[in-house]
Amino acid sequence: MNDQSESRGHTVYNSQPANNNNNDWAGFSSTTIPRVESPQEVGKLFGIWIHPFTRLHKIPVFRKVWLYLVVMGAYAFAVTWVVDQESTAFAIMKDVGNAAFLGAVFGLLLVFRTNSAYERWWEGRRQWGHLVNETRNLALKVKAYSGAPARDKIRFGEQIVSFCYALKHHLRDTRPNKDLPGIEPINTIPTNIHLPAFVSSKMVMTMEEWQQKGYLSEFKLMMVDNHFNAFMGVCGACERIKATPLPVSYRAFLRQGIALNLLILPWILVPMLGDLFSIPIILVASYFLLGLEIIAEDIEEPFGEGGDDLPLDTICGVIQKTVAEILAVSESRKKFTSTVNMPEMDPLKYTTTIKRDNHDPLKHSD
Repeated sequence: MNDQSESRGHTVYNSQPANNNNNDWAGFSSTTIPRVESPQEVGKLFGIWIHPFTRLHKIPVFRKVWLYLVVMGAYAFAVTWVVDQESTAFAIMKDVGNAAFLGAVFGLLLVFRTNSAYERWWEGRRQWGHLVNETRNLALKVKAYSGAPARDKIRFGEQIVSFCYALKHHLRDTRPNKDLPGIEPINTIPTNIHLPAFVSSKMVMTMEEWQQKGYLSEFKLMMVDNHFNAFMGVCGACERIKATPLPVSYRAFLRQGIALNLLILPWILVPMLGDLFSIPIILVASYFLLGLEIIAEDIEEPFGEGGDDLPLDTICGVIQKTVAEILAVSESRKKFTSTVNMPEMDPLKYTTTIKRDNHDPLKHSD
């Protein structure tokens, strides 16, 4: 039997090796001692909760909402003056303020709005994660095709990476100003063409050329074709997210509700709390109400270049680096930037081992 003791209702683990006659494969008894947090861990926990306040100016939503807060503060100050004057307007608005319970209803609608936007953001991330897996699997298969020459594998690896960057530019409505490696000069590609589909067609043509030259069998060609279908499936899913925003009437209704609630709020709080406490509370409430709407607006179309958008440059850089490593070709690394040095983009991180990048190898550096 393992040594076991109880102390103040806590089960104590014995760290001594278990007796050879028992089946304790871990070498420890079945009880444990609660681990005391180290100073570093305590500091990390402290930073997790403090950094959202000390780095408030670095949070994307705060940079967009501060001007609204200035306007709201001026309006709340004007309300305090009207209340102090005890005018007829105050009596009317005080009665209107009694209907502010509708704010709870708009709060629920805002939560639904934010959740809907986050689902779109997460769906975009899932699709790009699927693309990462598909590119790796395709690169592994290309590496295993012993019949294809190394230079052809290099070219096809470049096409895989070019598809990812082409999709990123397509979703951002931008165009590479640098040639697509493995495809053809960018100035020879029509500006109105669907760039991801164009790159995908070049990849299909490369595989068919290999099949005609006897580098791979028809069965292997069919296996590779599944990856091409997955590439275009990711493209279609992202286009669906981008092209289908939430209905205009729904967004307008929510913003009308937010505006009316913010207009009524000072008339309720100023008489209750006075001038000193009401204005800070009004600003805090305005920050969260307006912030939820701004966050939802930002993340419902997650393919931009803002701080809350998906890190597409980072994902493309990871794909680019992984494909070069799988195919093990130095020439590919010369045409693409294989090391991904990514400046920190998350102001709330206490420590980080992952760096983000806005570097695009398809754009000329200044």
